[in-house]
Amino acid sequence: MTTTTVALATAAVTSTTQLVSDQTTTSIPDDAGEEAASEQVVPYMPPTEPSEDASLCELKDLWRGPNDPVRVGFPRPTENVSPEGTTKYALVPIDFPDAAGEPWEIEEAAKAARGATDYYREVSDGRFEVKWVLSDVFTRLSKPSVDYDPTVGNPWGSKNPWGVVLSEEIIDLVDPHLDFTGVAAIFFYLPKATPSDALINIRGWGHLALEGAHNTDEGSVLFAHGAPSTEGTRINHAWLLAHEIGHTLGPLDLYVFPATGDNLKSLPMGEWGVMSSYHGPAKSMTAWNRWLIGWLKAESIYCRTAASISLVEFTLRPLVLTGTGFRAAIISLDEHTAVVIESRRGLGVDWRLGDQAGILVYTVDTAIGQHQGPLHLQLPEGRSLERSPGGNWPDALLRVGDSVTVRDLTVELAQSGEYDRVRISK
Repeated sequence: MTTTTVALATAAVTSTTQLVSDQTTTSIPDDAGEEAASEQVVPYMPPTEPSEDASLCELKDLWRGPNDPVRVGFPRPTENVSPEGTTKYALVPIDFPDAAGEPWEIEEAAKAARGATDYYREVSDGRFEVKWVLSDVFTRLSKPSVDYDPTVGNPWGSKNPWGVVLSEEIIDLVDPHLDFTGVAAIFFYLPKATPSDALINIRGWGHLALEGAHNTDEGSVLFAHGAPSTEGTRINHAWLLAHEIGHTLGPLDLYVFPATGDNLKSLPMGEWGVMSSYHGPAKSMTAWNRWLIGWLKAESIYCRTAASISLVEFTLRPLVLTGTGFRAAIISLDEHTAVVIESRRGLGVDWRLGDQAGILVYTVDTAIGQHQGPLHLQLPEGRSLERSPGGNWPDALLRVGDSVTVRDLTVELAQSGEYDRVRISK
């Protein structure tokens, strides 16, 4: 079983992260300290009603089979990349007779790879380390870039942009020179000179299969992916790599294909998760995906069934911070839907949010799959879907006093500071 992964074009700048024990998993710009110091003091508060067993919030995936490489619900495929320890990925710059690469692009690609390593070190709380096999030269392909069609020559005659023939040509060329031992995925980097009308430069290409998408001299790799050479993709190459590496860990695309712009029909999670879009300031992986992968443990999840709630209050620690307290709440509505609540701050990979702070509320439906929008933001009444300068799209964070209602369950932000105090009622 295979799946195609296509990343959205983006426009943001990579941040560098590092681990800081028991406080935060990320370095913070100097000016963030002044903002944090002015926050209202909201101490940790135990829940007024205890969490139930966290397994109640492990919603079963009703869309994918056990051998599918990406999913929205549990169980996570065990054949995927392990979410703990070190995994190797390869990055191979390629060029063409009609589009030569420049030497400076090699270092640009390596810098993006290092940014993706920093990203996963942070969002995994140090549990997952990305190691790179990097080619330091361009590999010249046999045909002009405009002659490659990623819909041709795929398994079973598929017309999806898997680019199997193209990927195999590149792997055959570089295999004698690179050691792919233990490599889970190979990413190809196109030169800036690639013509805009080349089919490979419109959507890119990618093929992912748990049994191995491609073979190398050192064994099979799960995934091979080529990124478009559009300006937005190049500026945000680290985030594109983060998105695609995410697929090897199990999460699926959260956008609806084809994504057509600023509307929740195309981007039901907006720019609030790297598996949805990485256009805006927020780059974090959602709490739901961290829970699915296994980076958020049971003690970090406040889990309840909606039927058990009449009124409950508790505090959430910002998702980007480790330490005492719950980092997400999951309220199970039925066997395949839930409400997820997480606290966001302008810290870590989300540092460009600046002083934007509050809780993000969204639903999960594990009966909805890839490119169908299984996660969906819940916006407070009257909240605009227009873009604001410097803001993350859409303006989805609940601020103090804001609330949203899903079915008969109302989620409100009562206080916000070091922690966010959340009230859930019927």
